[in-house]
Amino acid sequence: MQPKVCTIIVNYNGAQDTIACLDSLSKITYTNHIAIVVDNASKETAQLKEYVEDKGFYFLELKDNRGFAAGNNAGIRYAIERFERIDYFLLLNNDTEVDPYFLEPLVEECERDEKVGACGSHINYYTKRNVTWFGGGDIKWLTGRVLHKTPSREEGKPSDENFLTGCVLLLPVSILDKVGFLNEEYFLYYEDAAYSIEIRKAGYRLRYVPKSLVYHKISATTGYQSPLSNYYGTRNNLLFMSIYAKKPVFFIFLLYFFMKNIVKYFWYIGKGKQFKRVSFAIKRAFYDFATTASGKREYPFM
Repeated sequence: MQPKVCTIIVNYNGAQDTIACLDSLSKITYTNHIAIVVDNASKETAQLKEYVEDKGFYFLELKDNRGFAAGNNAGIRYAIERFERIDYFLLLNNDTEVDPYFLEPLVEECERDEKVGACGSHINYYTKRNVTWFGGGDIKWLTGRVLHKTPSREEGKPSDENFLTGCVLLLPVSILDKVGFLNEEYFLYYEDAAYSIEIRKAGYRLRYVPKSLVYHKISATTGYQSPLSNYYGTRNNLLFMSIYAKKPVFFIFLLYFFMKNIVKYFWYIGKGKQFKRVSFAIKRAFYDFATTASGKREYPFM
């Protein structure tokens, strides 16, 4: 019998993307599978909830927007309480669409090697379906950059990595006992980098599996130039590095990162009134890091 896999998809005001994701998930060849959509207090949920339940999936509605990490954690806890046995949790971004055969290679790799603590797919761009978005990952400590390797799928081989994206992440349920849940201090961004490190610190491997294919629409929820993404991206990069980088490396990074964001701050101001909110977001991110403000924050510029 196939191991049981429970997919967690967090949705926030992205019903159409989530429906497209679920449509692709309903066509997969892996049979022992369930899916839970965790809605982070979206404005409109009726259509999505109806679709989810019509497909035989599960819908968990939260009262407030808790972010990516907390949304996934809520879905995992819901599944543990509701279902008798689950062998794997699959964290899947709502702005993805999956290949019908994507799940078997991930499960097989975990089953083959008990020291694998997480498996990740080969991910191509949704709009450029033969171009790699993620083919393994690393962390560049001096710049604080989370690196996506971009080999073609044909070039890729199963490999142990220093980082796996939370966009598609298969976790043996036993890893929760060893590592715990995702860190909710981040709210959005860098929680996958932190979790990758925690898995490796516990003595497990992160395995990239190129036979598993997923397509990603890339930041359909937040947008890379939005105040929201700039605030959490900046603050959480600082938070992540302060926790995991060695002290001498962190101070080098801090100098580099500060200078980089000074340039970025004035560049956005120079682009006009509509981008000033992004500059405010960057400035506030540094202030909140300095004052140890983490988790979800709500500001007018967002």
